[in-house]
Amino acid sequence: MRAAFARELGGIDRVELGDLPDPVPGTGQVLVRVHGAGIGPWDVGFLGGGFPGVALPFVPGQEIAGVVETAGAGADLRPGERVYGTVFPAGGGFAELAVAPADRLAPMPAQVGFAAAASLVIGAGTAYEGLVDKGHLQAGQTVLITAAAGGVGTAAVQIAAALGARPLGVASPANHDYLRSLGAREVFDYHDPHWAQQVRAAVPGGVDLLFDGAGGPTRDQAITAVRDGGQVISIVLSGPPLQLDRGITGESFAAHGGRERLEALSRLVEAGTLRPQVAAVLSLGQAREGLAEVAGGHTRGKVVLEINAG
Repeated sequence: MRAAFARELGGIDRVELGDLPDPVPGTGQVLVRVHGAGIGPWDVGFLGGGFPGVALPFVPGQEIAGVVETAGAGADLRPGERVYGTVFPAGGGFAELAVAPADRLAPMPAQVGFAAAASLVIGAGTAYEGLVDKGHLQAGQTVLITAAAGGVGTAAVQIAAALGARPLGVASPANHDYLRSLGAREVFDYHDPHWAQQVRAAVPGGVDLLFDGAGGPTRDQAITAVRDGGQVISIVLSGPPLQLDRGITGESFAAHGGRERLEALSRLVEAGTLRPQVAAVLSLGQAREGLAEVAGGHTRGKVVLEINAG
């Protein structure tokens, strides 16, 4: 099979295009012919050596969409099914074929293509887990979403709006109208030193929930906009842990995708309340270019590889 892979870790520039042996599914696994593979900051981290225990050669790509080729013993998916899901943490998505646990795949939403489906897996899955499973966001509540124009943030804005909540976004000015088109009620510029006070002025007393995907100083400023007794849900990022007072509770988490959450995303897509946000669709041969774009940290939505096209 053709794949984009690294023979050794050390950065994006180690990625090359070549041939590798076809993978073979084991018990509870399926072999997927990949048509779409999402690119995320985690792929950049894996290639940089930021995760221990990576087997070489390493094929990046933790999010896939494609067609089941064969199923191992105990797998409840059948050849020919169009599926999407995660291959985290083993990777393997930047290839014509990938092995995935059957319970981390789900049937694709009928309305979207492979690239769009792949774009949802981790970004939208993380947003759903943070807002629904951990944040228990309710209709009528106000949620402040940092890094709102990224792959997680664009999904979070839409999911919050679908729940009947009031989503507020934090992003650069060029993305403000874009986020309003997704359902953000108001958007704030993190370059403005007074943006957190502006949130407080817009929401007297403070927001009910902060869903943070930015970390660092942006996260710390955003916490000041949370009401007393409110909640902070933060994606695990490097840096110091959450520092909370005023009765605010919170946690940091790393998403754990599975079929149940993917099925929930599919229902939102089918209802028209969650639209995949694909920033760019590149070929497998452009994997390094796509990784560099994601590493820059300012993509709007998701960068996806198209594989086995035609």
